[in-house]
Amino acid sequence: MKKIFLIIWGDPKFYQTLIFLSKKFTKQNLEVFILCKNINKKSDIVKNIHFGKNVKLLKSPIFFSRKFNWINYIIFNFYILFQLLFKNPNYLIYFNKKALFNILISRFFKKKLNFIYHNFDFEILSKKKKFKEKLLIKLEFYCSKFCDHLVFPSLKRALIFRKFSMNKSDQYYSLMNCFPKKFTYKTSPNFDSFIKKNGLNSKIFVCYLGSIGPNHYLTEIIESFKYLDNKFVLIIGGSSISGFAKKLRNQLIKNKLKNKIFIFENITNNYWFSILKKSKLGLCFYNQNSLSHRHMAGTSQKFNNYLFSNTPMIVNNSSDFSKFKKKYDIFNLSNPKNIKSTSNQITKVLTDKSRYKKIKKNMKIAFSKELNFEHQYKISYNKIL
Repeated sequence: MKKIFLIIWGDPKFYQTLIFLSKKFTKQNLEVFILCKNINKKSDIVKNIHFGKNVKLLKSPIFFSRKFNWINYIIFNFYILFQLLFKNPNYLIYFNKKALFNILISRFFKKKLNFIYHNFDFEILSKKKKFKEKLLIKLEFYCSKFCDHLVFPSLKRALIFRKFSMNKSDQYYSLMNCFPKKFTYKTSPNFDSFIKKNGLNSKIFVCYLGSIGPNHYLTEIIESFKYLDNKFVLIIGGSSISGFAKKLRNQLIKNKLKNKIFIFENITNNYWFSILKKSKLGLCFYNQNSLSHRHMAGTSQKFNNYLFSNTPMIVNNSSDFSKFKKKYDIFNLSNPKNIKSTSNQITKVLTDKSRYKKIKKNMKIAFSKELNFEHQYKISYNKIL
């Protein structure tokens, strides 16, 4: 049986595409090993994740505190090398640049190994000011030239990487962060209890699921709810970045919206899917301040959560989403900077029954034909392996 290594400097449970790939590889008769950073169990909010039958999770030991995390990272690289020499895999996938840098060591010992770089997020040099950040980007571009195949969440991102990295390899592929057609999930009774306790049974739920941070127009979304009918309730769920959720709660108090908007931090997968199941509409906004945020159509994890659950959504009126809409009419557009525009679009989608049904129908067709994991795998890893 052939072996494959999936390597990431982080917690693999937070990367749904990595999880789906791991499961798929096991069905392709590959022995799967996931090499990752050893995350403290006390901070484990995702709980148990099934990566596939007989998948081995190999966690690099953490000996030092965050202040000396660079030493842990060095240990991680030698841990990978040890496992490579000991287990002798046929394929190796590096997820993101901090894993990719390991290729500078491993390629000397495993020249015949099939090296694959799977990038979720990158930036170009002109968008970074700090010397360290520029250096890491240059190193990422350099390391990519030793890879046999490169995979990105969209073809557009792949072309941009090819241009700026000067890596003229023809082995570029795209794999959007889509859900499998037959994906199943469990819900949590705790969200139902919350709805009942707060008398929200008759309300219409709008949700924002994902990182709770400054680059998603969350302050503007909250402001927009001042202009919406009281029958609409907003649920914000995800992981807070640098205490941003606290700032939003203060905004709720200031605008007297505590009974209309609810924020849940560090929720479990079951709670996440409970919110998704109850929601009639999803919001998916990205500040256009980074390369990845300018190319999120079809690749965003929250976007694909809404798509999989057949939950109509409102997204940025950016060039990327506007072009995507011409092919897949599965959402409405709004200018997230314009509070009234967002409130008007929320009302429009949820009250125009004909449009609402059309969006759901189009989403179902798009998901079944192309925007699913099986199709994305077929045009990428099925060719690579």
